[in-house]
Amino acid sequence: MELIVGKYAGMCEGVSYAVRRAQEIVKENDKVYCLGELVHNRQVVDELEKNGMITVQDIAEIPNYSKVIFRTHGVPKEIYERAYRKGLEVYDLTCGNVQAIHVKVDKEKKKSFIIIVGNANHPEVIGIKGFAGENSYVIDDADEILDAYMEYEKTKMGYVYVVGQTTFSSKKFDVLTDELRENFAETIVMVDKTICSATDKRQDETRDISKKVNSMVIIGGKNSSNTQKLVEIAKENCEKVYFAQTRKDLRKMDFVNEEKVGIMAGASTPKEVVDDIIDFFNKISVE
Repeated sequence: MELIVGKYAGMCEGVSYAVRRAQEIVKENDKVYCLGELVHNRQVVDELEKNGMITVQDIAEIPNYSKVIFRTHGVPKEIYERAYRKGLEVYDLTCGNVQAIHVKVDKEKKKSFIIIVGNANHPEVIGIKGFAGENSYVIDDADEILDAYMEYEKTKMGYVYVVGQTTFSSKKFDVLTDELRENFAETIVMVDKTICSATDKRQDETRDISKKVNSMVIIGGKNSSNTQKLVEIAKENCEKVYFAQTRKDLRKMDFVNEEKVGIMAGASTPKEVVDDIIDFFNKISVE
């Protein structure tokens, strides 16, 4: 069996830094809260919680004057204001790329209608919309463009400014923004492609590997947006695509007769998890 492992498989630099910093914060303090899952990977979060981190879903659950970590996906602007009023000591581990989008839309909202291309229910998009304000709209599909246009018409804003969820499909972002320009033909549409470069590389590599193999294994958290995008991309070219959070998920699957297997992992997947799955396949090859 030949294994083709993606060069960009596993944690990106931003996630890796956030996890290391969170480990330090937890070690240095008796009690630290995290607002939402730090990253979309259960093993990482479980390890931090085992060492004392307390994950909550609402800032109201955090006692006044406590210490809190803000997740890599970011939080809405009003959460910063509430944290200040509660006297919380904030460790902001928002990804730098996401913070950059916050700054951009916070500035643009005074003069433009903002369209965010992404999943409206994803914490990153919720955070971005919180900075973009009420004159903004989220789209994930071409069917939502007309609704976005109708909302834009109500605002009478000068032009449209478009950003994207950092882990959104780069290919789909391009398709949607082309359609936005067509539907907003009489309006200036400024597109700022804020897809993370690491996401772009990981998606391109998944597309390339999936064309060369019999089976493709995508590793990551089940609620990880960027991992799910990799699964979708792999299925474009490969009939047998398997999703795995850990080695255990592959035990019931038969890879014995596979000639080539591709491996790619999402941005929140620890190196040791990727290495463990590589070891799983190496042992099959030996047998």
